[in-house]
Amino acid sequence: MEKNIFFLDAKDGVETFLTQESPEFNKKMQNQLVNFISQMCNYEEEGVKIKPNILFTNGIDFIAKTLPDIFKCEMFEDKTETMFQSRMKSLAPFCKNEWCIYVNVKENSYQYGICRALNSIKEKRFEDLMLENQTLKEKSKLFAFLVASLNSYTITLSSIKQETIYLNFSLNTKNTFSWKTEIGEFIDASFSKLRTTKKKLDDIKTMFLNIFDRALRNVNGTICVVVDKDYEDKGLLSDGVWLKEPIEFSKLFLQTKSFSEQKLIAISELFMDMLNYDGITVIDNMGRIRAYNVFVETNMNNQKNIIGGARKRAAYTLINTKVKKVIGVYFQSHEGQMFYIPVRRNKGRS
Repeated sequence: MEKNIFFLDAKDGVETFLTQESPEFNKKMQNQLVNFISQMCNYEEEGVKIKPNILFTNGIDFIAKTLPDIFKCEMFEDKTETMFQSRMKSLAPFCKNEWCIYVNVKENSYQYGICRALNSIKEKRFEDLMLENQTLKEKSKLFAFLVASLNSYTITLSSIKQETIYLNFSLNTKNTFSWKTEIGEFIDASFSKLRTTKKKLDDIKTMFLNIFDRALRNVNGTICVVVDKDYEDKGLLSDGVWLKEPIEFSKLFLQTKSFSEQKLIAISELFMDMLNYDGITVIDNMGRIRAYNVFVETNMNNQKNIIGGARKRAAYTLINTKVKKVIGVYFQSHEGQMFYIPVRRNKGRS
């Protein structure tokens, strides 16, 4: 006996979202978008995995003028929606370098291009700037919403009207995506003992958010453990590369009136390379990179119920450790599953 199983709830959810955002949104373009969404979780071009970000709006020029340091480049204009899939194929590779595809919906045509904020790595990305901007929220007749691929099973739609829906294509109902909550806890732990002004602390936390957003999109999987600033390893994390002098992001710009953007970018890329290594990256709660390529011995007897590979078993070995001054563990699989679990509160969480 054969059965067809469909994710009709996801399709209905997208259609309801679009109707709320723009009742006049063209139904044929709506169908093009729904069909493309079904491909986005595992989108590839030339064998390279890509997580596209797509902005649909009827006011790209107004958005670019309203937000600071925005650069946009229009590439195509079509009279109908029939070229949508082809335009996505042409533009999606730019998303590897943090460009956002835009589809500007005009009365008799569709304009396609790419845009991004040309600002510092310690400032918010284009997508966050747009969704948080009060002027855009209050602009009558303007609609703008983002469609983004977050991992191998989750698509999100977010609008300037503060509406967000998550499309979960996983058969595991526990895979509800809460990346900003999880990564926020991890970043707070990573700088819990850094003393500086609120403005500078916000800057460095935004920079870390940007780094891990890139990691979520471009790194195949990682574990990052947070330890106390006074942590001295006595064997748990000894199998790895410990830096003679920890890398301190705070020294790059927090203690001076000026900073080098190139240094920030270079060290951020170095950190991402470390996250992309096999093993564990170690940082402390002053935000200092202490070690990378670290391996721990896992105890299979205590992890029989853990579904996943060696990376997840290593993460739970650290989560369940009784070693003092190990604070928490950030985990990300190559499919994009992620979590942050504080060691001090790990009881009862799985």
